[in-house]
Amino acid sequence: MAKYFPVLKHFNTPNAITTLGLVFGIFTCYFLTQRDLRMAIICLFFAGVMDLVDGFVAAKLNQQSKFGQSLDTLVDFFTCCIIPVWMVHDMLSDLPLYPLIVAAMIFYVMCGLWRLALYNITGGGKSFTGLPVPGAMMLITIVIWCVVMYNITLWVAAIAFLAVGLLMISGIQLPKYGIWQKVMGFSGLAFLGVVIFS
Repeated sequence: MAKYFPVLKHFNTPNAITTLGLVFGIFTCYFLTQRDLRMAIICLFFAGVMDLVDGFVAAKLNQQSKFGQSLDTLVDFFTCCIIPVWMVHDMLSDLPLYPLIVAAMIFYVMCGLWRLALYNITGGGKSFTGLPVPGAMMLITIVIWCVVMYNITLWVAAIAFLAVGLLMISGIQLPKYGIWQKVMGFSGLAFLGVVIFS
């Protein structure tokens, strides 16, 4: 089969998990078109989980590859950079100061793009340089939820986009699979519980 479809030679468990993350991202977009923020966030959460799991599985099965890294980067850009911007547009575009949010979102996406490009050439080390985009996506999603559900001022969202963008391109060193990831994971689970039961 790979003779006729060469890309299939890269099919393995971690790349399948990465692709499943893309599927969850597509479902996120669908629920955003229905203006169902709760279901969109739930799907986006599982897209983030797939991003965490694929790297772990690739390391455990010794199936790390340049193809898998590139695939992961492309999916991350879609789910962690583009979808939060779409979420803001769908949920907050009728609020005042929207042009300010647009400027902050553009900055966030550019920082995410540069962060991922840097990861593609330095991702083999024992630590991340700058905040990884899945963590950035989670922080931004929490802010969007709070603005929509609790009427927090839109200035907070703008500042959050700018601050998280700067964290992504900063020089901070975060060890892979360190305590910070456990904190982010538990925070994500807690936030998911709030979304589901609120």
